[in-house]
Amino acid sequence: MPPPKNTASTQPKCAGCGKFITNNPTDGAKCKKCSCVYHRVCVNLGLDARISSAWMCPACRVQVPRSDNTDTPVKGSEPEGAGSAEPSPVQDLTKEIRMFRLDVAAMREEMAGLRRDMAEMRNSFSGFQARFEAVEDRISRLEARTEERAGDGAGDHLANTVAELKAELNDRDQDLLLGDLEISGIPEAASESGSHLVGLVARKLGVALDERDIVFAERVGAPRRSRDVSEGGGAAGDAGVGAERPRPRPLVVRLARRAPRADLLRAARVRRGADTADFGLPGSPTRFYVNERLTRLNRSLFYSARQECRRLDWRYPWTMAGRVYVRHDRDAPAHRIRSVDDIAQVFRNGAR
Repeated sequence: MPPPKNTASTQPKCAGCGKFITNNPTDGAKCKKCSCVYHRVCVNLGLDARISSAWMCPACRVQVPRSDNTDTPVKGSEPEGAGSAEPSPVQDLTKEIRMFRLDVAAMREEMAGLRRDMAEMRNSFSGFQARFEAVEDRISRLEARTEERAGDGAGDHLANTVAELKAELNDRDQDLLLGDLEISGIPEAASESGSHLVGLVARKLGVALDERDIVFAERVGAPRRSRDVSEGGGAAGDAGVGAERPRPRPLVVRLARRAPRADLLRAARVRRGADTADFGLPGSPTRFYVNERLTRLNRSLFYSARQECRRLDWRYPWTMAGRVYVRHDRDAPAHRIRSVDDIAQVFRNGAR
C-alpha cells in the first residue's frame, strides 16, 4: 500500500516565517507588488480584516516614499540598522496558536488519507472472504457427493477433485499472509510492546523500518506458564529458582508493504545467530528467528519435509512466498510440497 500523498508540498509558504499556508484563501495575504504570500499574523492583519486588491506587504511599502508609514516590517525583511519593537506576549501566543492550527489541519488531511487506504484494504479482504466461502461451499458439496457415490468408480475422481480444491484453498489462505512475518525466540513479558520489539529486531538486523509500516504486532497462541522443576519446589508458575521458563510464543507481524518484509527475511538469512543482546530484556540473551508466516497446513508440511530431509540427508528444505520446497543438493531439481501425498512421492525410497 503506497503512503498517503503529502498535501503540504502543494501549499505556498509564508515569505515572513517560512511555514506553509493552508489552501484556505482567507488564511493568507498576497502582496500586489512582489506577489509574495504571508500569514495574516506575520503582517499584523486581523483574522477577519478585509484585504484589498491593492494591498502591499510592509517590505514593499517601505520602498514607497510616505510620511505616515507606521507598519511593522515583516520578520526578517527590515533594513539593516532599523530598530524594531519587541513583539508582545499576546502576539507571540496568537502566532503560535495559529501555527498549531495549521499543523493540526495538515495532520487531519494525512489521517483522512490513511482512513481511505484502510477502507480500501477492508473492502479487498471482504472480497477474498466471499471467494473463500464460495470455495468452501463447493468442497462441502463435493464431499457429500463423494460419500454418496463411494461405491462406484467416480469416488476416486471426486476425492482427487476435493484434494485439489483443498490445496487451492490453502494457497489462497497463504496469499493473505504474504505481508506477515513470524519472529520466534524473543522472551515474553507481561507489559511488552510488540511494535517496539519489531523495531529492535529490525535495528539488530540492520534494516530501516518505519513505525507506519507495522500494521500490527502481537503474540499468537495460548499463554504458557512456567513449570517448577525444583525438588519439592513450590507451586507451578513460580518465577523463582528452580522454575523453568516457558518457551515464548511467536510474535506475528503484519507489514503494510512487502519491501520491508523481504528486507527483514534477507537480513535474517545473512545474519544467522542474531540474539536479543542490547534489547533490554530480562535474563540472558537468546537467539531469535525471522521466518515467513505459514498456514497451519503449510507449517505441518514444512516440518514433515525437514524431518525427511534430515533422515535422507537432503540439504535444502525452504519456503518461498509461503510455498514449501525441497531439493537434494544444489544441482538437483526443486520439488513443490502441497500435500502429505507429495512428501511420500518425493521422498519415496530416498529418490532424488
